[in-house]
Amino acid sequence: MITEYIHTKLKDDIITSISGHYTFDEERHLYYKNRTVFYLAASAVIDSSCCGAGGCLFALVIGFVLNWHKKKDKNNMPVSIVDTISNQIVRNNISNAIIVETNVSQVNFWAPLQIL
Repeated sequence: MITEYIHTKLKDDIITSISGHYTFDEERHLYYKNRTVFYLAASAVIDSSCCGAGGCLFALVIGFVLNWHKKKDKNNMPVSIVDTISNQIVRNNISNAIIVETNVSQVNFWAPLQIL
């Protein structure tokens, strides 16, 4: 699905959850079959869980880049046009490449909200 992605502030925005928090640390690119994959490297800390503490590094794949930093939004954040990745074989190949390239323990794929 082709959609806009509004870039986030790296390392500044801390997203909290019931068991801890996470932050996006870095924007990264991976080249896959002559296309550029855009993903975020992130870190999570589990510090308010009933079951103990911990943490992990993970990646959130946004999609294939179609138009990098095409414009700015109302908050002056860059907006890129991306093609999200739904093909499971492609997802597996990209996940494996990211795991080899980085030290993440999991790779997730972005699915933008659609308002009907």
